[in-house]
Amino acid sequence: MFLRSFRASSTFTVFVVCVAVFADVLLQNLVVPVLPYALRERVGLTDEREVQRWNSILLAAFGGTFMLGSFFSGYIADYVPTRRTPFIFGLLLSFASTLCLALGTTLPILLSARLLEGLSTAIVATVGTALMRDVVGQDRLGRAMGFSSMSLSMALLLGPVLGGVLYEYCGYFETFLPALVLLGVEVWLRVLIVENGEKGQKGPVMDGGERGDKGTGDGEGAAVEAETGAGAGTGPEVHDHSPRAIPQNCPANPVESQPLLPTPPTHPARNAYLVLLTTPRFLVSMMGLFILNSTACGFDAVISPYISSTFGLGPVHAAALFLAIAIPMLFSPLTGALTDRFGPKIVASTGLAIAAPALAALSLVPAGAAKPMAKLWGLLFAFGVALALSLIPLRVDAAAVVRDIEFQQPGIFGPRGAHARAFGLVNGMLAAGGMVGPLAAGYLRMWIGWSGMAWWMGGMSLLVLGFVVVFTGGRVGNTGSGELKGQ
Repeated sequence: MFLRSFRASSTFTVFVVCVAVFADVLLQNLVVPVLPYALRERVGLTDEREVQRWNSILLAAFGGTFMLGSFFSGYIADYVPTRRTPFIFGLLLSFASTLCLALGTTLPILLSARLLEGLSTAIVATVGTALMRDVVGQDRLGRAMGFSSMSLSMALLLGPVLGGVLYEYCGYFETFLPALVLLGVEVWLRVLIVENGEKGQKGPVMDGGERGDKGTGDGEGAAVEAETGAGAGTGPEVHDHSPRAIPQNCPANPVESQPLLPTPPTHPARNAYLVLLTTPRFLVSMMGLFILNSTACGFDAVISPYISSTFGLGPVHAAALFLAIAIPMLFSPLTGALTDRFGPKIVASTGLAIAAPALAALSLVPAGAAKPMAKLWGLLFAFGVALALSLIPLRVDAAAVVRDIEFQQPGIFGPRGAHARAFGLVNGMLAAGGMVGPLAAGYLRMWIGWSGMAWWMGGMSLLVLGFVVVFTGGRVGNTGSGELKGQ
């Protein structure tokens, strides 16, 4: 009984999702430093331009299927009986893609592996976030997302380093062994999870955004209610037979099959994507996530060339600057706790208010600037703090939009709800930002220079800040907070 209770706990579920995110992101980053060597030594490419071209194609293929797969997996996850099936399917796809990368010696196999990798990441990220929301509820979603973001950051930091070390000292195939073992453990952990009501919360939405159906589907929920709920003998019984004790619209002589309280009115189900994409508050979350992630990924394309051509600095210095952005993400659980405590609007606005001046101030580090590394590191660290403060609240508010719409119009998303589809849209925009960001930053630097690019990035963050202040919701426990227009 204790083991089953622990397997059904929110702590165990969040832990399993975090391990899945870590394993999946670790895998996609293990391959980054070794892909060029695989193209030369295993595929047999000799022209350096071909190596560069196929390296870029393989990296971009991941982003494309990640974006498309997010929409697909969100739709499927809201219509299958449990989250278990698509989640395990995503992990198995990741396992298959790892084997293809480890054993492949042709371009089609390596390309297929990267396509599968993007699809598996989309499924694991989307379904995993929806599963966490099912278990922890809206009021504690920020903290749960904080831990998953910390897992992602750790994988981003460790992946390239571990991949390079394993390839150098152990060999190509051995580079992927840790990921294969971790994925096997993760599939086993996911099977152990006991989902409430087979799929989580499926009852009518009640005050606070939680659903009324708390049963586990196997009778345990009823047993717990019988022991701890009303009528369990925990206090003196009070019998009130006055007319006010019975709601007027309840049956005069109710039987067990009839509800004691009136059934809340339901609205006809509508297309969830149409409802969400015509709700300004949800669109602001998507826009903010797209711009922030495109800005962060844009630095991948411009930092190394800029410091090399302008200051004569090498790869070690570039790595230090990338770490400046990534390190603050390790404190994501704190951001999640702040979001749960103060609401998405305050936390996200604070982050964006830091991002705008920090990005604009990058224009103050031109050629000939004194101590460029110290200035760049400090400003990029401030941007990393802004990212850590902004990404989680915007994702939490996207889920709160679904909760608030369901509260105001019960049944509009059908019996399954729309949280997985909402997270699919959110993850799709993050993936789109990852694809567009490097291209946009590179072209901006070529067209208007480093300073112009910095001002552009700062201006976009300021624009998002304005929309967040106007539309994003307050404390997540306040159902109905924030504007819900357009549905």
